[in-house]
Amino acid sequence: MALSRWVVGISTLLLGACGGPLETEEGLPSGDLSSVEQRSEQPGGGTRYGQHRTYYREAAKVNWVGAWYADCSGYITQSGQVTPHYTDTFFICS
Repeated sequence: MALSRWVVGISTLLLGACGGPLETEEGLPSGDLSSVEQRSEQPGGGTRYGQHRTYYREAAKVNWVGAWYADCSGYITQSGQVTPHYTDTFFICS
């Protein structure tokens, strides 16, 4: 008898601490999901982009001092100096 009260007490504490019994969240479908449309996408989803960043010596962005390049394969190349003055160019990976 004492053991069952202990189990009920611990179970009540755990349910209270964990937010109570499991319920479905708002906005999420519930029930049969057999008719859900499935489609294949590349990892990361949608269109992938590469990036080229050019660093400049001054805020007027006249004198180039460095560059940073992220290609479509995931490789990053950097050369020259890194400054707070830069321009970014993005391109679509094919």
